Amino acid sequence: MAQKTEHDGQQFRTAALVILGLCGLLALLVYGSGFLIPLVIAGLLTTLISAGITRLQHYGLPNWAAMTVSISAFFLLVYAFGQVFSSQLDVVADALPKYSERFDEILGQLSTVIGEQQVEHMSAFLTDMDFSAQAAALASSVSGLFGSLGLVLMYSVFLLAERGMITKKLGYLFPDPEKEKNVQEVITSVGHGIKRYVWIKTVVSLLTGFFCYLVLRFLGVDFSEILALMIFLLNFIPTVGSILGVVFPALISLLQFETITPFLVVVVLCGGVQFTVGNIIEPKFMGNTLNLSPFTVIVALTFWSSIWGVAGAFMSVPITASLVILFRDIPALRPFAILLSADGDVDKTRHQPGQKKPGPPSAKKRTQQKIENLRDELKQVHDEKSTSKE
Repeated sequence: MAQKTEHDGQQFRTAALVILGLCGLLALLVYGSGFLIPLVIAGLLTTLISAGITRLQHYGLPNWAAMTVSISAFFLLVYAFGQVFSSQLDVVADALPKYSERFDEILGQLSTVIGEQQVEHMSAFLTDMDFSAQAAALASSVSGLFGSLGLVLMYSVFLLAERGMITKKLGYLFPDPEKEKNVQEVITSVGHGIKRYVWIKTVVSLLTGFFCYLVLRFLGVDFSEILALMIFLLNFIPTVGSILGVVFPALISLLQFETITPFLVVVVLCGGVQFTVGNIIEPKFMGNTLNLSPFTVIVALTFWSSIWGVAGAFMSVPITASLVILFRDIPALRPFAILLSADGDVDKTRHQPGQKKPGPPSAKKRTQQKIENLRDELKQVHDEKSTSKE
C-alpha cells in the first residue's frame, strides 16, 4: 500500500512538473517573441542557403564557389523584394481613392440586384469589421518583420560561419559514442527534413508567383509585381495562404475594371495555378518529407499565428515538423509524434545517409569515369596488338 501511494505521488509530481514546464515554455514563447522570432527566421533562412549550397555542390561546384553563389543569390533576392515593395508603395497610395469610389459604385450596383436594405446591412457589416484597422495591424506586423531584417541577416551570417561545426561540438557534449551517434541522427533528420521542405517550398512558391504574375500582367492588373510577391510569400502559409493568394488579386481586379470578366479570369487562372502547383507539383517533389496530418497543420497554423502573428503563420509548419522529429526519437514523447503524423508511420521521414536518391554525377565523378573508360580502351588496344603479334 505504501509503495502504491509513493508511486502515485511520484506520478503526480511528474505530471505537475510537465504542466509547469509547458506553462513556462508557453510564457517564454509569448514574452520572448521579440528575441525568438528573428532567431528562428534566421535559422530558416540559413537552412535555405545551406540547401542551395548542398545542391550546387551536388553538381560539382567547390564549397567556396557554392557558398558564394548561394549567399549572393539570397541577398539579390532580398534586394529585389525590397525594391518591389519600395517602388509600389506610392502607386498603391495614389490608387486608393479610385478604388474607394469603385467600391461605392459596386455597392450601388448591388442595391439594384439584392435591394438597398441588404446593401446597407452589408455596408454596416464591413464597417464593423474595420478593415482599415486590420490592414494597419497587418502592415505593422510586416513592417516589424522588415525592421528586424538587419538582425536576421546578422544572425544568418554567423550561423553560416558555424555551418558544419555542430557535429564537432557534439563530441564534447556527449563523451558516450552511442549517445553522440543517436543525437547526431536526430539532428541530421531534423536538418534534412527542414532543409528539403524549405528548398522545395521556396522553388514551388517562386513558380506560383511567377505564373500568377504572367496572368496579372497579361490582364493589366495594377500592382502586378507586388501582388506576385505577396502570392510568393503567402504560399508559405499552409492552406490559408493559397486562398488569400487568389482573393487579393481577384479583389484588385474587381475594383480596377468596369467589367467582371477580368475578375473571373483571375479567379479561374490564378486559382488553377494554385491548385496545380499545390496539389500536383508540390506533393510530387515533397513526398513524405514532413508527413504531417492536415489537421496538425491547421492547428499548428492557428497556434503559432496566435502567439507570433504573421511570422508564426509562416514558420508554423517547419517548427511543428521539427518537434515531430524530436518527439519521434524520445520514447516518452513518441506517441505524440504518431498522433501528429499523417499516417502514424513516423519513421518514414528518417534520413538515411546511405539511401540517397541517385542524382547526376558531379564533375569530379564524370572526370574519373572518363579516365576509367580511356584506360579500358587503351588496355583493349594493347591486348589486340599482343594477340596480333602472337
